[in-house]
Amino acid sequence: MAGWACAVPALIFATFSYLYSAHRLLECWRVEDARQRLLAQRMGEIHSMFMENKSDNPTGPAQTATLPSSPKPNRGPNRNKWMSSSSELAAFSPKLLTYPELARRAFGNYAFMIEFGIAAMQFGVCLTYLIFVPANLYASCQQLFGLKISRSAFLIGMLLLEIPLTWIRDIRKLTPFNVLATVLIVYGLGSCLIIAFWYSFHHNVDETLPEAILSLPALQPTWFLFIGTAFFVFEGSITLVVPLQEAVYKKEDRDRFPKINQQVTSAIVAFYIFFALICWASFEDRVKTALTASLPEGLYATTVQFAYSIAVIFTYPLQAFPAMEVTLKNVVTTTKSKSSSAEKNFSYRSNDEDDETKRQIWRRNCLATLLNVGLGIIAVIAIDYLGNVVSLLGSLVGMPIALVYPPMMHTILVQDAPPSARYMNYFVAGIGGFATVAASYATIVNWNEGGES
Repeated sequence: MAGWACAVPALIFATFSYLYSAHRLLECWRVEDARQRLLAQRMGEIHSMFMENKSDNPTGPAQTATLPSSPKPNRGPNRNKWMSSSSELAAFSPKLLTYPELARRAFGNYAFMIEFGIAAMQFGVCLTYLIFVPANLYASCQQLFGLKISRSAFLIGMLLLEIPLTWIRDIRKLTPFNVLATVLIVYGLGSCLIIAFWYSFHHNVDETLPEAILSLPALQPTWFLFIGTAFFVFEGSITLVVPLQEAVYKKEDRDRFPKINQQVTSAIVAFYIFFALICWASFEDRVKTALTASLPEGLYATTVQFAYSIAVIFTYPLQAFPAMEVTLKNVVTTTKSKSSSAEKNFSYRSNDEDDETKRQIWRRNCLATLLNVGLGIIAVIAIDYLGNVVSLLGSLVGMPIALVYPPMMHTILVQDAPPSARYMNYFVAGIGGFATVAASYATIVNWNEGGES
């Protein structure tokens, strides 16, 4: 716990920073989307001219199509080159714009750091799941059956369940799990509020709930841990802003999306603050990092703990899917290229595509298993430090993704931005870099202060 004087301002600051970076990303998207559409139109026109010339002179030498002189597009060091051959013109198609794609266009070869940073954030969320669920199930079994099963045993059981689920390669097959998890999370959140109101009414008889909220401590000894936590609450969702904008079909809806995104994000954070204040004022010193493990004993509370645990278990494979794809794509591609080179050196080439597909699937499943086991080992080591893990992930990974990279991408890609916008980008990125180092250092140095047994 941080205290309201730190937690509330930190969440508000993180929200404004998130919205600022999201706005900058959407401006990058608008510039790049317009450039792609213009380039596609010009490529189509030149290809048509080439085909007309070829039909007029079928036996003559092939002509080389060139683009008319035009202003250079706004690009970073990884700019796409103008294409000259007819085959390249015919094959051109706009790329799907995403956070990593915009980063590649802005930073060139250095964008791989951002891609792996996003993957690390997703893996970090999965790591918190591996700590959260065993804590919940431990409390549930103790209350319901009087059994004290170690959290490590629950962690091993969870891994045995999650590993086969992460072998799924088609994300659409995870849809039923996601729908069920959403229903259970809504049930859990609503039930936590109901239990909090009920507990406050029956046990805190000396003061009303508003009075209890006003009497909460302003600052706690471990307040610095919440700085990273404030950015972790977004769980890297800024990477979804551009794909969501890209998915909007109608032009008028595309124009409305940035405002809707701001309103929805602000409403969610407002609910976070309301939820946290109500539960903290009701349960007082009983509150732990995993709130569901802080609920008073009773059958209703136990159903909430089980529901939330099941929801997180079903959410895990969907949360891990993007990170798994990024990691496995790079590792498997590298292994495959080495294997292909070896085959060429020995003048051997397999014609059995089914065997090659099976080998790729086997390779992918083995690597996914190793990644899950690695996360499990880290979870065992940090099982008493959920708050610290959340804080470190938020500060070390979440802050750069939300505060540092988007403003710099905007500075590179949106070349007609006014000087005031560029100065603001530098300022925000500088604040983000300083906060990343300071918050990460504070969390690591004071690691033992945030432990919970």
